[in-house]
Amino acid sequence: MAIQSINTGNAVNTTTQTKSTNKATLETQQQPVNLAADEDTINITGKAQDIKRATESILSAPAVDTTRVAALKAAIDAGEYTIDPDRVAKKIMQFETQLPNTT
Repeated sequence: MAIQSINTGNAVNTTTQTKSTNKATLETQQQPVNLAADEDTINITGKAQDIKRATESILSAPAVDTTRVAALKAAIDAGEYTIDPDRVAKKIMQFETQLPNTT
């Protein structure tokens, strides 16, 4: 037993109209959109440019100061390099106070 609408004529027309509307909508969505008229722009502030230059400068600098390393090696080899235990202890304490408290 089939269920039929009371207004079968209107139901058929509504279905046909809906299909036509959906087809037109689908065709509109498939058409390429011209984005050439819309352009995005970006403005970089002076501070951001300064940060970028500083970052590039840091990255281009050598990781090790080879002249300082060579001077220390020469001083150690010559027996002229002395260790200041108080300064070492102070630096260790400074480092320890800068670490986050994990307890």
